[in-house]
Amino acid sequence: MISNFYLYISWNVDPALYDGFITLRYYSLFFALSFIIGFQIVKKMFDNESAPEQWMDKLLVYTVLGTILGARLGHVIFYEPNYYLENISEILMVWKGGLASHGAAVALIISMWIFSKKVTHKKTMWTMDKLVVAVALAAGFIRVGNLMNSEIVGVRTESESGFFYEHKAKNQIASFFSVESEKIHLNETPIDTTINDIKYSQLKVSVPLGNKKMNPYYSEAFSNAFNFKAIDSDADFFSSNDKNDFVVSSTNELILPIYIIPRIPTQLYEAISYWLIFCFLFWGYWKRDWYLYSGKLFGAFFTLLFASRFIVEFFKEHQTLENSSLLTMGQYLSIPLVGVGLYFWIKSKKIDTHK
Repeated sequence: MISNFYLYISWNVDPALYDGFITLRYYSLFFALSFIIGFQIVKKMFDNESAPEQWMDKLLVYTVLGTILGARLGHVIFYEPNYYLENISEILMVWKGGLASHGAAVALIISMWIFSKKVTHKKTMWTMDKLVVAVALAAGFIRVGNLMNSEIVGVRTESESGFFYEHKAKNQIASFFSVESEKIHLNETPIDTTINDIKYSQLKVSVPLGNKKMNPYYSEAFSNAFNFKAIDSDADFFSSNDKNDFVVSSTNELILPIYIIPRIPTQLYEAISYWLIFCFLFWGYWKRDWYLYSGKLFGAFFTLLFASRFIVEFFKEHQTLENSSLLTMGQYLSIPLVGVGLYFWIKSKKIDTHK
């Protein structure tokens, strides 16, 4: 699954944990796991404050619907509005991917306001102060799921801890040549090379041609599609422009060189930061009795989570805005949410338990 080469770590995890009569993806597993564990954490808090047990079942429904709908609409509106204007039928196809944490945060506040009005008849912040503790833990699980999907990648790095998303690269090459990705093989002995004063590792890729004969079009088309100027900003490799670098082996396999682009594993950075925030909030609830101060846990959560998101975004590839933009879309969306968090954290007041 993971192998350490000369200049990078090769991440070769299949996003599908099981692919049979149904497909179970790691992302789906971590998503479900976050709700299961989070449910138990919030339940323990409800029990601590003698809240009716039947509230929990209703809370789960409001939380799931609010999270999924908000995260999906946030992605549609802020990250790919043009695509979904042309493909309106795909807006609710959550299983195809595309969820935004900022949208989920706003939707959770709205859904908890409705939940408080209809179920608890308490202030919205009473519920939010407990929910955010579990959400911090869940956010870490979601980012690990993103890592398993080889998505939301970081910027290029020459560090030996950089990740090369091998599985995604194989799928791209296999799709181009219309072969199964399992038949694509990478030579695990990289060649250190320098292009435009930047160090790269070159790998040889073997593509089975089967009964096909070598066509010069293959090498030319592949070079054009994956040359350094044509690839996307989040690409994992680029191709040689020299057609003489493409050869056919005695077993009728096309041998072509690719140059690896290792990237900072920002998914791991975010996951770790979110789990640290969870530990801080969990400690604040049980050891410092912060639940007695309305808005304190909520404010701490919004401030710390979106501040960490703002920082990590500096090491991510831009997802929507041009690279010339001063900040990423994630950073622009994080700034007001940090402000909201600071307001509630600073303004939090002790609850009058005698009322």
